[in-house]
Amino acid sequence: MKALIGVMPEAEFRERVMAIVKRDYVPEENEPKIWFSSLHAVAQILSPENLALLDMMDREKPESISQLAELSGRAVSNLSTTLSTLEKHGFVKKLKGKNCIRPVAMFTEFDIRTEHFPPRRARAAA
Repeated sequence: MKALIGVMPEAEFRERVMAIVKRDYVPEENEPKIWFSSLHAVAQILSPENLALLDMMDREKPESISQLAELSGRAVSNLSTTLSTLEKHGFVKKLKGKNCIRPVAMFTEFDIRTEHFPPRRARAAA
């Protein structure tokens, strides 16, 4: 599955959120759901190591974090931290089982768009 990621300066993103809350702006269906304030921030989260981990999770479908640690050659503690960060951004889901947590990659492909607020179409109409 492909994630649509938006990159927008923080001040503009805050303006966008406030406009949504006030109902002055309604996001379109095809707009990003995951946002970052810079391409640098995206690159830190979607590092080559993390991309490889997401691919491995999608391909191998590990039943637990321990099994993923074994497959990836990473320590469980290090892997748990990485998975929590990826989960916070919506790239991973941790599903609770009877005796373990199963990590699931939500995305393995990414479409990254730089955006501005207000959107160009809104600025052109003003």
